[in-house]
Amino acid sequence: MTGPRYALAAAFAFLAAACFYSEEELIGFWGADRALEPGFYTHTPFHPEGGEWGRPTWAGEIAYENRRYSSQVANFPHPGARLHRLDGDIYIVQWERQDGVGYAIAFDYPGMLTYHMPDCSALRETVRAEAGVVLGPEGYCRIDSLSQLEDVMRLYLRELDGDVRLDGIYRRADADSWAES
Repeated sequence: MTGPRYALAAAFAFLAAACFYSEEELIGFWGADRALEPGFYTHTPFHPEGGEWGRPTWAGEIAYENRRYSSQVANFPHPGARLHRLDGDIYIVQWERQDGVGYAIAFDYPGMLTYHMPDCSALRETVRAEAGVVLGPEGYCRIDSLSQLEDVMRLYLRELDGDVRLDGIYRRADADSWAES
């Protein structure tokens, strides 16, 4: 699979994997934080078995306007995303889906941002109960408030104890060098 089809498949995998959701946005204008500096980036999804796909599936300028990330380049994987600082360089990612709003976890590093799609079913039932979330029949967990979202993401990271599978990475790149390759 190449080009736009590959990028669309990667974006679909990202959206389909989202298992924490809400009916409305929980990260509003004033709750949004800027982690990724505007500029030219490449996006590479990670294979479910670990490790990056062979090459980036998307490249382009990313802007930060109205506390949302956007790009004029087609097939930007996460249009309209907002980030909210959870702890240090760890952020909650919010993006709109066709059936609501999805959430992920992002790790900010100099020149790059990696993300992980949390799996609600990976949480023990007692941890889900502590967070006040219920695993639905499709494997999704509904979140009703920003404080609940923050709590469940902290519990999720604690539960995984550093063993977080990465699902994708944005890397800062030089637009001129990228165009030549």
